Amino acid sequence: MFRIPQETVDQIIQQADIVEVVGDFVTLKKKGQNMWAPCPFHHEKSPSFSVSPAKGIYKCFGCGKAGNSIQFIMDIEGLGYVDALKYLARKYAIAIEEEVTPELTQAQSEKESQYILSNFAKDYFHDMLLNHEQGKSIGLPYFKDRGLSMPTIQKFELGYSLEAWDGLTSKALAQGFKLEFLESTGLTIVKEDKKYDRFRARVMFPIHNISGRVVGFGGRTLKSNDKTPKYVNSPESEIYHKSDVLYGLYQAKQGIRSQDLCYLVEGYLDVLSLSQGGIENVVASSGTSLTEGQIKLIGRYTKNITVLYDGDAAGIKASLRGIDLILEGGLNVNVVLFPDKEDPDSYIRKVGDTAFKQYINTNAKDFISFKTELLSQEAEHNPVKKAEAIREIISSIAKIPDSIKRAVFLQRCSVIFGIEEQVLLTEYNKLMKQERQKPAAPEMPVNAPNPELTPQPEDKVAADDAILLHHEREVLRLLLNYSAHKLPEGEPFLPYLLTQLEDIEFKIPIYARLVALFQEVAKQAPLVSPDYFINYPDGEIRQEAVSLLTDKFELSENWETHQIFVPRETDMLQFAADTAVLRLKWRNVQQMIKENSELLKTEKDFTEIMKIMTLIKTLQQYEVEIGAQLGVVVVR
Repeated sequence: MFRIPQETVDQIIQQADIVEVVGDFVTLKKKGQNMWAPCPFHHEKSPSFSVSPAKGIYKCFGCGKAGNSIQFIMDIEGLGYVDALKYLARKYAIAIEEEVTPELTQAQSEKESQYILSNFAKDYFHDMLLNHEQGKSIGLPYFKDRGLSMPTIQKFELGYSLEAWDGLTSKALAQGFKLEFLESTGLTIVKEDKKYDRFRARVMFPIHNISGRVVGFGGRTLKSNDKTPKYVNSPESEIYHKSDVLYGLYQAKQGIRSQDLCYLVEGYLDVLSLSQGGIENVVASSGTSLTEGQIKLIGRYTKNITVLYDGDAAGIKASLRGIDLILEGGLNVNVVLFPDKEDPDSYIRKVGDTAFKQYINTNAKDFISFKTELLSQEAEHNPVKKAEAIREIISSIAKIPDSIKRAVFLQRCSVIFGIEEQVLLTEYNKLMKQERQKPAAPEMPVNAPNPELTPQPEDKVAADDAILLHHEREVLRLLLNYSAHKLPEGEPFLPYLLTQLEDIEFKIPIYARLVALFQEVAKQAPLVSPDYFINYPDGEIRQEAVSLLTDKFELSENWETHQIFVPRETDMLQFAADTAVLRLKWRNVQQMIKENSELLKTEKDFTEIMKIMTLIKTLQQYEVEIGAQLGVVVVR
């Protein structure tokens, strides 16, 4: 493996802006001092994912995910710590001089190996297109005939696979790549003792994930042979799940965010031609039916989708079910239908960039209106078909989460079909009643903690004792938030609080580790920045530190606007620390009384009984004394 020098790690941490890093994956909106968005790690309708620019951290109050920029990339991309650092280094153009360790010869994880191999294949295909005789004489002319410029070819890293049985396979094996990864990525097909390239004599379209890593390929044949499939795509693999990938999203995400709109097309060339024509907020489903995962991807950047349909009525009908998923996902859908036998690629090349943009702006219709008009035309003189069309449209309207939008679309449907709105409402209510009576599949509630994402307690005693967890957590919260502060008299807060904790043993394992870490770093300096813990190499420490530093609610500025001044914790740090420590001690004394009282029930030896009773009496006295300091009366 590689080890990245600490000074480089520090540079990456310093430059990796949490808002920029998270903003590559979700659309953040400012509320108070923090930024908020729907969580990218679990399904939710109301945003519970918070990003703090000042602290450089994120936290989801639904599923519990939390961390800094490095942890976010680890979570969203499924990478290890070092690979997440490499990702951020590439993003911020930071050169990494890696120190080679003895573990270098060990095999990397299968997932990372597939990423590396896919990137190698992308470079190989691109080189074949630009520099090999076959690529220059066959592949490159095809792209140029389709009107693609060299900057577009370079931007999307297009390539060509040679008309050879093992061009890529032999090259990759010679470079030291393992056959097992060539096979698992689908680049090589292995049958008995034979191995050969999946993609042969095809122009190549690399498929990138949201962070720009190549996960798969689409290959188009240039032969006019009925037995040869026109397109061949990479099979599912550890890194490629076609239902969760949209072609062109990596290149389009900034444009989608800035335009607050995503154009959805079907094919690779549609994306390439529109992007070259200045419409950069365009992605493709790559010939597959639209999936919930793809819709969620778009929903990270915008709530507005315009679907660009080929002028093919049969194809439109086949796609209507997929578009219902968009409505169900709470997104706004418009539709543009091109003239017969035209698709976005052919039409923009036919009329030019300016006329194309005018056409889609003029002809965009909201999806419900489009579907209503489409079905009403077919059912105009057939009462049975008209009734079926109305039910189908109401079924689509029922999928819209927003009640106001549903009401508006029902009104519009009523006007188009010339049917009283009350009749449509009755049919809608009937449909909803049928849906409610269906047995529901087990589903995790929105905003409920996900057991796969939420750290689990390390032992049963800690998990069951919520009071202990609360009091120990409060002490650690103060340590994390104010380790770089001073008390009003000028004394550093950290040494003061650590002194109060000298005779306390923390029972929750992660809190015990954090206290020990605080004691260690406090020996070097009395003031410690929370960044030390946010960026700590140990993932468990990072996760807990961020959780302790994150507040779900902020103090509204309206209080001061109305001349109501609320005391802030920083103004009463010593009181907060003393109180937190006293409450923890009080709880520990109560627990010791409980444990010794249980021992007393089973102890038979008189001498031991007297010792236990004496200890209980002493502990009860401590309980009363600490309670008095807290202003609590102990009643027995």
